[in-house]
Amino acid sequence: MAGILAFIVVFGLLVTVHEFGHMFFAKRAGIMCPEFAIGMGPKIFSYKYNDTQYTVRLLPIGGYVRMASKDMEVNPLNAGMRINIKLNSNDEITHILLDDKHNFQQVEEIEVTDSDISEKMYVTGLKLNDNTERTYYFSDECYFVENSELERIAPVSERFETKSVWARFLTLFAGPLFNFLLAFVLFTILFFIQGKPVDEPIVGTVVEDTPAAEINLESGDRIESIDGNEVDSWAHMTQLIQEGEGNPQELVIASGDDTRTETLEPVVESTELPDGTVQERLIIGVGRDFESGIIAPIWWGIQETVSSMSLIFELVVNMIGTIFAGTFSFDMLNGPVGIYKVTESVASQGILVLMNFTALLSVNLGIMNLLPIPALDGGRILFVLYEGIFRRPLNRKVELNIQLIGVLFVLVIMVLVTWNDIKTFFL
Repeated sequence: MAGILAFIVVFGLLVTVHEFGHMFFAKRAGIMCPEFAIGMGPKIFSYKYNDTQYTVRLLPIGGYVRMASKDMEVNPLNAGMRINIKLNSNDEITHILLDDKHNFQQVEEIEVTDSDISEKMYVTGLKLNDNTERTYYFSDECYFVENSELERIAPVSERFETKSVWARFLTLFAGPLFNFLLAFVLFTILFFIQGKPVDEPIVGTVVEDTPAAEINLESGDRIESIDGNEVDSWAHMTQLIQEGEGNPQELVIASGDDTRTETLEPVVESTELPDGTVQERLIIGVGRDFESGIIAPIWWGIQETVSSMSLIFELVVNMIGTIFAGTFSFDMLNGPVGIYKVTESVASQGILVLMNFTALLSVNLGIMNLLPIPALDGGRILFVLYEGIFRRPLNRKVELNIQLIGVLFVLVIMVLVTWNDIKTFFL
């Protein structure tokens, strides 16, 4: 149960922050956002504020922000339909009443003959009081009214495709950007709580009943050398211990102004991974020293975020390289099932470990979404950049076909990755 809860919280946080980034910049660019959803599937909660319906949906496997565009507008008006319309002082439509469940006065009843809510924004209809045909244009504040609920019709000026190249680029890039910002916040909080691991081979903690405890290693002691090899970092110390293959090793230890030589024998630590395999490594029973501060954690958070971005980008590039080299394996990827299993394992190690894992996942989500695949943010950014460079949008039919191919590609990959996760963890 704890694993499921951790997965929902982590996955929900990542997606919510990502989609909020899109919405944040969209609204500031003047783009109308009819819905902001957490989760997928049936709606279990909704709240409307400033023309945006905030919803929580049943399946915690994603989320989205729906931005106004001509392709997203669904026209409920059909020829022959009888509706009531409310006009302003300029004879522009402010409300289209789709049923009789309303309290509007001084309305006109018409029979629809033609309508367009994608581009020209009008309704043509026969006035039932005198049987004359007339065309009415929408005001910028125009609503469909049905079951006493108002749904604003997005004006052309508040749609995604009508905004500048720069505004659309920022709106699309904002999702990954907010994932990077989330990672920075989480890393910074971690550094505030526990400090930053020191890279030098200085003992921070000593675990009881371990080889380190047996030779009386203490916090603050520095490992100068192992088997005659000078130790220059914590990672180097760990490497030398592994290279010893479990044989007794001679350590030169500096304690304040004193230096002593001790011999110990590393022990094997076994860790079961989420896929059921067991990983073994040699340990002596010491933990790293940590540096603390008040302002410094902010700078450390920036450094760790940039470092994580660089590392994950390199891993993604290498993974893409394996495709061309013919060595690619779906074991390199994790879908929702794999992420759940890893999250479950990480959550059992404590909240701080889970926070660090969430930060890394957030960076990974940001990087992956910037890949130039049409169904992802990176692919949509390419279309916007094309328009910015060539001063004209890509042919709409071509763009839609590319988007469709991208969506199908992502769906196929998700199915294959999920099946591979199921085989790995459950079969």
